[in-house]
Amino acid sequence: MNAQKHIIDEQLLWNYFSGAITPDQKTVIESWIQESEENKKMAQDIEYIYFATDTLNIIKSVDSTSALKEVKEKINRKRDYKHSFIFQLQRIAAILIIPLLISTIYLATKKDPVEFIEIRTNPGMVATVDLPDGSKVWLNSHSYLKHPKQFTGDTRDVELEGEAYFSVKKDKSKRFIVNTPFDLKAEVLGTEFNMEAYRESNKVITTLVSGSVRLSFSNKENTEETLLMKPNEEISYNSKTKGISKNRPYLPTLTAWKDGLVIFRNTTFDEALNILNKRFNTEFIVKNDLLYENSFTGTFDGQHLHLILEHFRLSSGIQYKFVDPETRSNKISEKTIVELY
Repeated sequence: MNAQKHIIDEQLLWNYFSGAITPDQKTVIESWIQESEENKKMAQDIEYIYFATDTLNIIKSVDSTSALKEVKEKINRKRDYKHSFIFQLQRIAAILIIPLLISTIYLATKKDPVEFIEIRTNPGMVATVDLPDGSKVWLNSHSYLKHPKQFTGDTRDVELEGEAYFSVKKDKSKRFIVNTPFDLKAEVLGTEFNMEAYRESNKVITTLVSGSVRLSFSNKENTEETLLMKPNEEISYNSKTKGISKNRPYLPTLTAWKDGLVIFRNTTFDEALNILNKRFNTEFIVKNDLLYENSFTGTFDGQHLHLILEHFRLSSGIQYKFVDPETRSNKISEKTIVELY
């Protein structure tokens, strides 16, 4: 048996990859594949299609052999090979119903499917996460982080919704990329930074502690813009207006949450309530708008809300009252409700 006397067609290649051939046929086919780049390409395409149906098993009821035969019968073999085979692939894809990008990536790379780890924190809780590259993440209240079980390729991609503090291990060959629910992502090599991206706020606030961070975002002209941050700099991006603002904040106030502390330094009343809301899962009802004129300084154990409220009372005369759960208008809410007046 030799390649000249035996026609090497798609059906025979399909049988080859499925193992339904004799040893003699296997030898001839492997010899034929090495004869030209065109033969290799044809064999590779059939291999991809075979693994798509066999490995992914998307539609168990499809008779892949019959589907292949149906397509073959409609191919004009006298036409140019490239055009006919492209049409054949399109027909096979339509018959097998495999329009999944993930399967394409899987087949093209021939690697195991990527496994992801997802971490969610409950309101009022903080968690620490060790990433597979040695980087560390502190995840703030009511936040979500997704990362692959193992980083592959030339990037280390994670997804964040909520707030997190990143301590990224330096690796020049693999950029560390934080993706957010908005049109903004952060790229770093080795650095420490805080990022807040709560979906309901429509803002991404990035605060750089050390190293460097490159932000990529969609600007007002709907084109991608990049910005290189400096240490001790805070960049706020508004996903609705697509505008940015810069600030140089007091860093311990923004990052104390990861150490279980609450730190104020000339912190406005509004921002103080925002910090306490995340830390204690508390809803504040302000009965007097004049309270917003206050600001606060102090360091507190993040476990005791009433001590912080006592500081408000002693330093600024702010009165407070915890709302009895039985008197709440929204009894479904799990938040602690405090009235300030």
